Amino acid sequence: MLSGSQAAEARCVALTQARRGHGISVTGYYLGRALVERGLRVLLVDLTGRHERLHALLEREPVKNLGLWIPPSLRSDALPDLLARARRETAGKVDVLLLDVDASVFQSIGGLSAGIDYVTLFVEAGDTGLRDADHLGIQFDDRLPPYGHVGVALCRTDAERADDAPQRTPEHGLPILGGFPADYLLAASDDFGARGGEAKSPHEGYLIAIRQLARALVEIVPLRRAPSPASSPAGPAPSPTGHSA
Repeated sequence: MLSGSQAAEARCVALTQARRGHGISVTGYYLGRALVERGLRVLLVDLTGRHERLHALLEREPVKNLGLWIPPSLRSDALPDLLARARRETAGKVDVLLLDVDASVFQSIGGLSAGIDYVTLFVEAGDTGLRDADHLGIQFDDRLPPYGHVGVALCRTDAERADDAPQRTPEHGLPILGGFPADYLLAASDDFGARGGEAKSPHEGYLIAIRQLARALVEIVPLRRAPSPASSPAGPAPSPTGHSA
C-alpha cells in the first residue's frame, strides 16, 4: 500500500519523438494547458537543453497551475534522482510532471524504469512512422498492451482520412492516441515565437487534437488531482526550484 505522500506524488508523463521536427515543446505547452483545463496542476520539465520556446510560450501566455522546471543537470546518471526528488518535493501540489525529452535521452536515463508512468511517442503518420513507433516501443522495454505504458500520436495527419487512421501499430499493437493535422506546424514556426511582430496561434484543428490527447492520457495513465498535504494550504503549484506555476 502507498503511503500518503507517495499517493500524492505527481504522475510522470514523457513526450518524445522518433525524429525531431514535430514541435513537441509547443505540444507540451498546449497539452499542459489542456490538462489544467481538466483541473490538474502541471509542471513542464524541459530535458532537451533547448529552453527558448517553452520560456517564450509561458511568458506570452502564462497559465495558473502550469509551470516550468529545468533540472540543474541533464546528465543521464543524475536525471532519475532529480525526477524522483521533484516528485517528492511537489507531492500534493503538482499532479503531472510533463517531460519534453528526446528519445535518445529518454533511453539513456533508463526509459520507463526511471520512474516514468507513461510515454507518448510522436511519429510521422504513415507506414514509416508506425515502424518507428514499434521499434522504439521495444527499445523502451514496454510491456505489450493491455499492460503497456507507451502510446503513439500521429503527426501531419490528413483530417479527411482521420477516420481511417489505425487504432494500433501493426507489429506490437501500441495504441494510437490521436493524430495532429498537417497545419499543426504553424505552432512550431519561427513567427509563432515571441520575437517581434504579432505571434500567431495554432490552428483550431491542432488545439482540438491536443484536447483529445489530454482526455486520452487522463483516462489511460490515469491522471488525477492529488490531495494536498494536510499541513500545507492550497495554492498555486510550485516547481522544485521554488517558482510558482
